[in-house]
Amino acid sequence: MKKLILSILLLAFGSVYAQKTKAKPHANKIDKQLVGLWKGSEKDQQIAGMEKRWVMERKEDGTFMLIYTTIQDCDVNQFIERGQWWIENGEFHELHFVSGQTDTYTYKVLDPDHVKFSSKQMSITIATDDYSFVDTKIDEDSKL
Repeated sequence: MKKLILSILLLAFGSVYAQKTKAKPHANKIDKQLVGLWKGSEKDQQIAGMEKRWVMERKEDGTFMLIYTTIQDCDVNQFIERGQWWIENGEFHELHFVSGQTDTYTYKVLDPDHVKFSSKQMSITIATDDYSFVDTKIDEDSKL
């Protein structure tokens, strides 16, 4: 019985360790224009009747942290996601560590403080065929 319990514990800890190991970032090509703290929002694009607002920090090491809020039918929820981002073939890729899914966007730097993203491949089903949004850079001294 002790061997069975020990085996189960080792298997469980091994699985957790393997997932954390798999999620470690590795060196990828990045666009330094996208590094920094950014905010954005969209309404009715991913889900009809839902508004999303977010703040995303994209780091030079290719990792990101995304804090977003959803508002639908007076119900407000907040989420935090971590992942990895990179540029490949001129497209922006965003790997979400928890789901293991990657979203792909075309992007255009409009000016140093604004970037327009348009979905190319999403890991979730969305309400519109033309999902796009603009991220706005946040100065450290400015308000969200």
